[in-house]
Amino acid sequence: MGNSLSGFQDSPLQPNKPPICCSSGAAALFRAEHIDNYRMIVEQSPINARARAGHDYLPSLISVSKEIPKIDPNAPWPSGQVVWMDPTADAGLPHTRAPDLICISRDFPSADLSSTILHERVHVSQRLHPSAWKDIFEPWSFKIWNGSLPSELESKRRINPDLLGVPLYIWKDTWVPLALFKSSNQPRLTEIDLVWWDAKSRTLLRQPPPGWTTFFGSIPAGEHPYEIIAYLVAANPKENSAYNTIKSRLMQLPKNSV
Repeated sequence: MGNSLSGFQDSPLQPNKPPICCSSGAAALFRAEHIDNYRMIVEQSPINARARAGHDYLPSLISVSKEIPKIDPNAPWPSGQVVWMDPTADAGLPHTRAPDLICISRDFPSADLSSTILHERVHVSQRLHPSAWKDIFEPWSFKIWNGSLPSELESKRRINPDLLGVPLYIWKDTWVPLALFKSSNQPRLTEIDLVWWDAKSRTLLRQPPPGWTTFFGSIPAGEHPYEIIAYLVAANPKENSAYNTIKSRLMQLPKNSV
């Protein structure tokens, strides 16, 4: 909530599903809501509902003529179904919906479209193959956290549609990364703090824990390993300890047909 893998560019790129908008987009979003209940979950959270007040969560009612980057058949990233959205939908932030929708504002900059759609295709893979992703982050010392947050923190968490139904993860058996709204009174989807809950001392850390930045680098949306890896795949950094540690595991993920 938004350069392929090195070695995945040896064969011709394949076409995508044609992007949709208007009535086709509305039908796709209607089906998505029946599966993931995203909009209902948002309305049940006062702070998340306020953060989206005035947004039109609708497909674009204007046709869009932007080229979608094609997929590499050797890569594990599915094409996904791009839905062009109203520019105010979720403050223009790209995101995914069930089962494989990639929701992008019709005003999204064309120059950033390639890396952003690759980022979202990683999230589509996570949606389609949750069991394959469950333990993939073990080399990062990340694992599913079965604990619970204090209610005052839980109530300030930004709901990320890419992470619906996905459990929190804990790093090095201690730190749980979270995205909290900066303001409780006037929350904005684009204004969040990345923080870490220390599950051992039950305190909140507002600076990266020891070793975090050295290993992961400066990740703008590191609230969950799903987001960290999507960012790294799209950025394809040459020198990043976290990316290099996990790259071979990514190549073993299920391949997807168009």
